[in-house]
Amino acid sequence: MAFAEKLIAVRRANNLTQEQLAAKLYVTRQAVSRWERGEVTPGIDMMKLIAAVTGEPLSHLLEMPEHYCQSCGMILTPDDYGTDATGATTDHYCKWCYDHGKYTYDTTMEAMIEDCAPRLAQNTGMSLDEAVSLMGAVLPQLERWRSVHENEERYGAEARARYGDEAIDAANEALLDMDPETWNDMKELERAILGQLSIAMGDGDPKSNEARKLVAMHRRWIGLNWGHEPQDEAYLGLANGYLADQRFVDYYDNPCGTGATAFLVQAIESSLTRA
Repeated sequence: MAFAEKLIAVRRANNLTQEQLAAKLYVTRQAVSRWERGEVTPGIDMMKLIAAVTGEPLSHLLEMPEHYCQSCGMILTPDDYGTDATGATTDHYCKWCYDHGKYTYDTTMEAMIEDCAPRLAQNTGMSLDEAVSLMGAVLPQLERWRSVHENEERYGAEARARYGDEAIDAANEALLDMDPETWNDMKELERAILGQLSIAMGDGDPKSNEARKLVAMHRRWIGLNWGHEPQDEAYLGLANGYLADQRFVDYYDNPCGTGATAFLVQAIESSLTRA
């Protein structure tokens, strides 16, 4: 679907007229009309503003190819595919970023943009500033970078204030270095924890065998996120912090029922007391 068609669909989905969307974007109605007729296409910075105003992911607004590297964002052809742990090709990553189930080199998203943006500009004819802006918008949505970006946006300031920059940087590095298979295992464990929390709550006893199983699963999941098994004091501090933050309460209570977060904290406290 071309950008013009996507914009019309997104605008209508948000119940906006051309004039109302134009007001939110600080442009004229005529500009929106020209975009929707396909006469011109807005620049990347305006695309980012449209995405922010409508809540539509930028990658959906852009005419992204079917296959592109989930690390650097380059368009993939079969000759460019990386390989998974078994040596089979994967259309999720390019061979320069990913080989035999592992990232080929350690880097940061900022360094990736600095390295790749000049080549993107050269190959597409856009300016270097436009290439940097585009990659800065797209890379945070890619598999390799998405979790770290989302965590920093939601919890970064508070987490750094509580645990320090060094600890958070180490946790981010562990996530960035995590191969997709381990990542998938971690996400499956995350879903399993919510199921086990519901089971343990059904028993109603934070000291039960089901509660102990819940804590073991949860502690392992935290260890995968942090890159190391948490010490008792840090783990207890994390758990108590859940109750003070409505976002965490919603995360556990919404799928598992009111009181789920408090039950999890009680189970963790009971587990550490026995230890």
